[in-house]
Amino acid sequence: MGAIDEIRVTEARRMLGLEPGDDLPARAAAWVSAGASSPSLDALAADASLPAARALRLLRSTAVELDLTFDSLQEARAHYLRATLPDLVRPGNTAAIAEASNSLTDEMTGRARRALSRFLGRSERPPEN
Repeated sequence: MGAIDEIRVTEARRMLGLEPGDDLPARAAAWVSAGASSPSLDALAADASLPAARALRLLRSTAVELDLTFDSLQEARAHYLRATLPDLVRPGNTAAIAEASNSLTDEMTGRARRALSRFLGRSERPPEN
């Protein structure tokens, strides 16, 4: 997988809430050395001490600058699953399968809640007891 492909998969992971961002500066440095370049990617690669939240914002900016964004979570999920399917079905890789599954069920649960709240005319979040 080339640097651009890796950045796009990482952006999909970010959108799905699966990317912690801790090692993004090191990966960004590898992507830059492999020939990828954008102002945000260069900034990400230049500072290994970036907090994860800042690194994730720079990843998002990199995806925008390189036109690697997704129009929806569904598109990001489909791309992520296609790119990682060989790893997901490898014996003993239950953590990755659970991670992908949890992302999907979290989105489906959120959609069902929003639909019900619109149907019932209530706010999206019920009051805490």
